[in-house]
Amino acid sequence: MEIKEPIIDYLQSCIEGIGFRDLYDFVLDKDLCVLCGTCVSLCPRIDIKDKEPKLLEYDPECSMCFKYCARTYFPEEEAEKEFFNGQTRKNSLLGYYQKANVAKSTDEAVLKVAQNGGVVSTLLIHALNTGLIDGALLTGRDENWQPKPIIARTPEEVLAAAGSRYTIASSLLTYKDAIYEYELEKLAFVGMPCQILAARKLQLCPPLSDKLGKFKLIIGLYCSSNYSYDLMRKTVQEKLRIPINDVKKIDISRGKFLIYKKDGSVKEILIKETKIHNWPSCQYCKDYTADFADISVGSVGAPADDWNSVIIRSDIGVKLFNDAVAAGKITVADTIDLSKVEKESLRKKSKLTKMDEKVISAIQLLNVSEVEAKTYTTLMSLGYADISMLSKVMKVEETEINNVLNTLQQREWILKTNGVYNPINPTQLIKSEIYKFQKNIKKLKSDGLIDLEKLFIQNNLMHMGYKGFMDLI
Repeated sequence: MEIKEPIIDYLQSCIEGIGFRDLYDFVLDKDLCVLCGTCVSLCPRIDIKDKEPKLLEYDPECSMCFKYCARTYFPEEEAEKEFFNGQTRKNSLLGYYQKANVAKSTDEAVLKVAQNGGVVSTLLIHALNTGLIDGALLTGRDENWQPKPIIARTPEEVLAAAGSRYTIASSLLTYKDAIYEYELEKLAFVGMPCQILAARKLQLCPPLSDKLGKFKLIIGLYCSSNYSYDLMRKTVQEKLRIPINDVKKIDISRGKFLIYKKDGSVKEILIKETKIHNWPSCQYCKDYTADFADISVGSVGAPADDWNSVIIRSDIGVKLFNDAVAAGKITVADTIDLSKVEKESLRKKSKLTKMDEKVISAIQLLNVSEVEAKTYTTLMSLGYADISMLSKVMKVEETEINNVLNTLQQREWILKTNGVYNPINPTQLIKSEIYKFQKNIKKLKSDGLIDLEKLFIQNNLMHMGYKGFMDLI
């Protein structure tokens, strides 16, 4: 409870004067929105219009939309301890986990519609059948591959939502319906790493009901990035001239975007040709393996496309997975290649926002070297990192990085916690530097100015003209 209470206190508090305007300024206007639908589900005054949440009426500034947003404050270390039985990061690239395997469903009906090994669908069906959950918040689609959030309450509804969409979806939009319309007590959620942070907040402090809508299982999907629906409309339909309703399945493999048609043929284009449709906030996300899920599932690291790689993190995740294996629902092998998963995770975690050289030059005006300025901005782009990560990203020896970090830490530009470095807010940093400069000027004037002026006059008075003399008075 000591871990949980500060988070609950934050979520329960009404932060006076904070509302949708702040959500817009700090999330929407900064291209951080993941379109999870949480704010819309919690507030009847918000709806999704033109690909983003919009305020429809007056804003009571209750702060709920801001606090429960997937992109606002989320205390990672405290959350890990809460969800993972007091444990924290086992691996800097994979997060905390108890075990990792490759697995696949034994159910032919599942395998027929699954993206890969059918593990997610099988676990959800097993959770429904054993009473662990009453329903699952999932992402389905219509005949035009337009994603739509659904609530699956039967195995048949789970199977109807099987397969990947590769299109951003408001998967938590149905949270309120699960409570108010269907009165479900125990929920599962399957979503992207970014969306899971909102689901965890809802789990920690349910805002709509004390008894209903409690998340009992959260499954995360590996994600390098996601797309807007324009990918299907402009690339698949217009560029490749494939009618949307002719698409049976889409996939990403070995640098290619694959479109499987209902007639059995396959079309492909290079991933780089699809990047124009990447969802904007994906460039700022560092989580590849859904570090805060109970179970994380993907295909990278599996021996073949019809298997899943599975990272099992929480006690509830271990119990459900083991039960499904014991019941013969899932077959398991120990051939997972975690190095491949780590490689993809490193690629995402080390993704940088390119910094203009004029910004680096401006920072150097604060009397720091170029490498110190670049280390600070790199940390800012990564969010946080240890020495090893910074060394790899910046291509600088660890000993030099260590010296730079020590200097920045002494100057109070960065903070160090458990071997991980975080940057100080640049606005706060500049205010601090101005304060230190003003303090030093006062010290110089009080401790040295009289002696300096005396020394100057003694040796330079005879060389001073009228204007120079007047400046002394």
